[in-house]
Amino acid sequence: MDWKKLVKKSRILFLRWRRYLFRRLPEWFGGIRRSENIFMVLAAIVIGILGAFGAIGFRYLIKIAHRLFFQTWTYSLDHVFQLPWWERFLLPIIGGLIVGPVVYFIAQEVKGSGVPEVMEAVATRGGIIRPRVILAKVIAATVTIGSGGSAGREGPIIHIGSAIGSALGQLTVVSARRLRT
Repeated sequence: MDWKKLVKKSRILFLRWRRYLFRRLPEWFGGIRRSENIFMVLAAIVIGILGAFGAIGFRYLIKIAHRLFFQTWTYSLDHVFQLPWWERFLLPIIGGLIVGPVVYFIAQEVKGSGVPEVMEAVATRGGIIRPRVILAKVIAATVTIGSGGSAGREGPIIHIGSAIGSALGQLTVVSARRLRT
């Protein structure tokens, strides 16, 4: 599958949808006039919904990774203490060995908790976060947390939601000022 053609086709379809929406808004909402602000509100709703689905999916993926590493669906420390000492020591190391190449080869901006990276993208790159960051962040954070690594869910969820918003902003060709918001 040619990704460039897919992105171009998606962008064209989205721009057609946006034009259609702008033409129909006055009919649907009567006195409300068509403006970029209305589009931004609708885009924020879509990004919020997609970000919520991303967060829910991310939590389920963590459960699956935890199950693969620890052979249980529960997050009980009792189960972890029953493991041999060498297993408790090696499982996070194995997770790190899986995550290292993902971060190095797919997207190096995945490093870190997520929040500072998003702030850096907004401040220095005009809000542009590469779409591959979504996949790499999900894989890296899922394996890290699922294998018992020291990380939280909140930062990756922020990074995933921001990457989704940035990808949609790039697809819809919004202004640089709007992309930063």
